[in-house]
Order: sequence, then structure tokens, then C-alpha cells
Amino acid sequence: MVGRAFGLRRPAPALVDRIHRRVDRMFEAGLVEETRRLLELGLERNRVAMQAIGYRQVTEHLRGIRGYRDTVELVKARTRQFAKRQRTWFEGQLDLEWLEIPSESDAATLAETLARRIQDQSR
Repeated sequence: MVGRAFGLRRPAPALVDRIHRRVDRMFEAGLVEETRRLLELGLERNRVAMQAIGYRQVTEHLRGIRGYRDTVELVKARTRQFAKRQRTWFEGQLDLEWLEIPSESDAATLAETLARRIQDQSR
């Protein structure tokens, strides 16, 4: 028996809101200081790490290329762009059954929805 793969989608406004809140929490939790410490340890010599969303933009902020608020907004924009590229890739590469996740849905509700869908398919 071949299993079915599911893709989960949130409405765009809910996804953007979640991305923005996550980026805000990353900065509040000390992303700038973390980046500063990593730079002291040689972060810039690691080309892969310097491509990570957040580190590159914060490094540019620490060099004086842009201010703090503009850096936060740029990280949000880059994260939104990355999320869109991921979704596009999954839609084009994999045969997924897409499920729309309501904005207010929690993990337990989502798990129940998936379990019902799988059960329905096995009948």
C-alpha cells in the first residue's frame, strides 16, 4: 500500500504574520549579539553560514550598512521570499495533497484533521 503525502498551507496573511512574529522574537532573543559573537569566532569565513537568512543581514547592520529597523524588515522580507520559494518547489516537485490550515488551528486540531484524512483514504 502506497502512503499519501500531505502539504500544509496557511492563508498568506496568517503566514506573513507568523513570519514577522518569529523574526521579531529572534531579534528580541539576541540575534544581533549572537551574530557579533559568531563573527568574533570566524563566521565570515563560513560561506554557507553567511548565506543563512538573518546572519548576513545582521552582519551588514553591524558593519553600518543599514540601521536596526531596516535590518529587521529586510530579514522579514528575505524570510517571506524563502517561504514562497519553498512552497513553489514543493508544488512543482512532489505529488502532495494540500491541506489548508485555518489561521487559528493548533497542532492537536491539525493532527486530528490529518488522521481523519488518512483514515478516509484507507477505506
